[in-house]
Amino acid sequence: MQSRSRRIVLANTVSLIIMLIANFFAGTGSFVNKTVGEVSNKYDTLFTPSGYAFIIWSFIFLLAISFCIYEWYLLKNGDRKNYILQTGYWFAVSNLANTLWLFCWLNEWVGLSVVVILLLLICLCILTVRLRLELDDEPVQTILFVWWPITIYLGWIMVATIACIAAWLVSTGYKGGTIGEEAWTVVMIAIATFLFLLLVRNRNLREASVVGIWAFIAIATKQWQLHNNISVAALIASFVLLIAITIHGYKNRESNVFAKISRGEWR
Repeated sequence: MQSRSRRIVLANTVSLIIMLIANFFAGTGSFVNKTVGEVSNKYDTLFTPSGYAFIIWSFIFLLAISFCIYEWYLLKNGDRKNYILQTGYWFAVSNLANTLWLFCWLNEWVGLSVVVILLLLICLCILTVRLRLELDDEPVQTILFVWWPITIYLGWIMVATIACIAAWLVSTGYKGGTIGEEAWTVVMIAIATFLFLLLVRNRNLREASVVGIWAFIAIATKQWQLHNNISVAALIASFVLLIAITIHGYKNRESNVFAKISRGEWR
């Protein structure tokens, strides 16, 4: 059992390092003399958030690093809840999927990039279920180093998946069909909002919806003087999610991380 846990943690760590290195070089254009942002601009869509929104990747990377460090801590000090075994190799697969997505995107294999990002999304969904994220009453350590790294990552990849599908449609020449590109973007915002609301209602994943708000505001900012209907729809979606998060958070205020810290429920 211990040896299997060690192999899992090692695989998670090595794959994370590979993913971080790949993202660094992809950001500098060292792979194929183009960056992720340059390709995104080529296949720009009305659903794509403003550039500042992608700062969230730095936060996601830090959380992923903390997730791996915590697994090493659990390996050394005893993994009573079997988080390592429950994680399995799914975190490692998600890291490799992230790396593969960069390769596909930078080579402008947009259709294949959709398949890969769906794989990444599936991995995060599986981790959400296997680790029982946000379902149990757990201490602060678990919330910070197990729940949040996956939950926040999941929230962003949900948005990124829709954006990637939209980019693929643009690459095929699709402009929204009979309803038009603007109306199609509003539909995508509505679908994303519905999915985030489901996560709050059925899985208590408020943090994922906070990421949704971040993305929607960035979409509204980008389209403010260009497509007012999209900006309004994105702001309404943000408001709806904020209300849902606030109500859910108030009902569960005794179990939030700040209440637990005040009670000293660290471990």
